[in-house]
Amino acid sequence: MEKRGGSMFLKSGIGRRLLSIFFVVAVATILSFFILHMSPVDPVSLQLQRLGMPPNSELVAELRQKFGLDEPILVQYMIWLKGVCMGDFGYSILFGVPVYDLLKEAIPKTVILAVSSLVLSVVITVPMALLAFFYRHRLPDLVIRFMTFAGISIPTFWLSLLLIYWFAVRLGWLPVIARGWQGLILPSAALAVWMSGLYIRRLRVSILEEYQKDYIIGARTLGLSELTILFKYLLPNALPGVISMLGLTIGGLLGGSVVIETIFGWRGMGALMVEAMLNQDYHLMQGYVLWGAGAYILANLAADIICLYLDPRQRKREGSL
Repeated sequence: MEKRGGSMFLKSGIGRRLLSIFFVVAVATILSFFILHMSPVDPVSLQLQRLGMPPNSELVAELRQKFGLDEPILVQYMIWLKGVCMGDFGYSILFGVPVYDLLKEAIPKTVILAVSSLVLSVVITVPMALLAFFYRHRLPDLVIRFMTFAGISIPTFWLSLLLIYWFAVRLGWLPVIARGWQGLILPSAALAVWMSGLYIRRLRVSILEEYQKDYIIGARTLGLSELTILFKYLLPNALPGVISMLGLTIGGLLGGSVVIETIFGWRGMGALMVEAMLNQDYHLMQGYVLWGAGAYILANLAADIICLYLDPRQRKREGSL
């Protein structure tokens, strides 16, 4: 019975997705590892130049041996992969500390920024989408749709600079550089404006599509109130499409919002990755790739699971829950 249950799980949609995680992460690390090493720039020589030290051949050779860069590329990858399996992500040439320590410090900051911007966007999205639905094709709907279009169209770096200028420089309400919970407000708002623009439009369209279906007419003939129909039928059936989009967005945010983190000085994964790329820090970039790929896949897996719970028809097709 247990063997049969395990076999059914592996054949199910969720089981297949879980198995695909290892394959996708492995492919991502292999491709990124070999592509990074195709760069003609030697990271050791580059770092010595930045420190103002002449990169003589003896010192370069010694440091390359220390960081394991003197081995063939395939050997380097196997050494790195073996270390990852043991919790060792290598040593950062740029910062001179284990990559694990840098990831341990940066990942929570990226997660906090992603969660705060997500919460803020949800608080904005749901009321605005419902308001646009109730006043569809009228002035409030037109205004909200225009605002969402503007939110999507405005570059996040420009919006970030505007927020800094008005709320940090002119008004002095918030710090310019993100520090503590007050410093989290502006970068979260900059991300939430863009995400809300996407989600409001998507949720409004999904609700309108569901509103045209026959089961809504049947629910209304049974004497159910509009609010009951909205919260019991319309929203649950309209959410899966939004949640699927949410999984893609959250995966990207967890990988690190490079522009936002750099502008606001938020030392998360995005800002860390910029420094790693500028300095050809191979091990640090590989740690970022591993985290980014894993976060993206897990976020989409969580979105798929939520959609399966919300949609019985999809559950039946997947045969997983």
